Amino acid sequence: MKKALLIVLLLSLATSASAQFYHTYYKIEEGFVGTIDRYRMGTATYLPDGYNGSPYQNESFVQGTIYQDNTAVTSSYFFRYNAIEDDIEVKENITDDDTEIQVLAKSPNIYVKISNDLFVYDEKSKGYFQVLVVGNNFNLYKKIAKKFYPERRARNSFEKDFLATYKDNDIYYVVDKEGNFYAIPSSKNKRSKFFGNKKAEISKFINNSKLNINEENSLIRVFRYFDSFEDISL
Repeated sequence: MKKALLIVLLLSLATSASAQFYHTYYKIEEGFVGTIDRYRMGTATYLPDGYNGSPYQNESFVQGTIYQDNTAVTSSYFFRYNAIEDDIEVKENITDDDTEIQVLAKSPNIYVKISNDLFVYDEKSKGYFQVLVVGNNFNLYKKIAKKFYPERRARNSFEKDFLATYKDNDIYYVVDKEGNFYAIPSSKNKRSKFFGNKKAEISKFINNSKLNINEENSLIRVFRYFDSFEDISL
């Protein structure tokens, strides 16, 4: 996880089309893309014909950058995050049919920046996390999660049909430099009391700034304030 945290240092660097770049590109293409081929095997059956919401962070594929061991490798692929399967789906060409979708191998040494969103894979929890903030003492991660509710057919004329639905169920984590995850409670009251030895300062900051800590932008502001102290602990 320490390696994963170093990737933010590379976000401002542009990739170059050098011989080294192309050598690594082929390595990625042969070794890390397409290792799981759920779509070609015909096993992607969780999607109903009609539904509300989405199993994806973003329905559209977006060009992104693959990093391996803190080195930008290629920006030639298109990605989207599948929250239900917890996979980074990959297309070589944006116009490729969905039958050509492949899946990036899950490795703590491989990171993906999809547009402005950085995803890292944690081996302990066997899942992807979006990096929201890299702080001085802790980091703030988000687990983009979805709950699936199957369709419900009306049993009589007094009831309505309900389409299958995907609902957001995101979970936020404070992560220390040793890679330990601390889940932030979902309720507003418990969140304001979560921040260890700085509970009083955090509550005052929330009230004075009139923040709704259940909103992501406000939670990020609170986390940055918490991380600004030198003597913090959870």
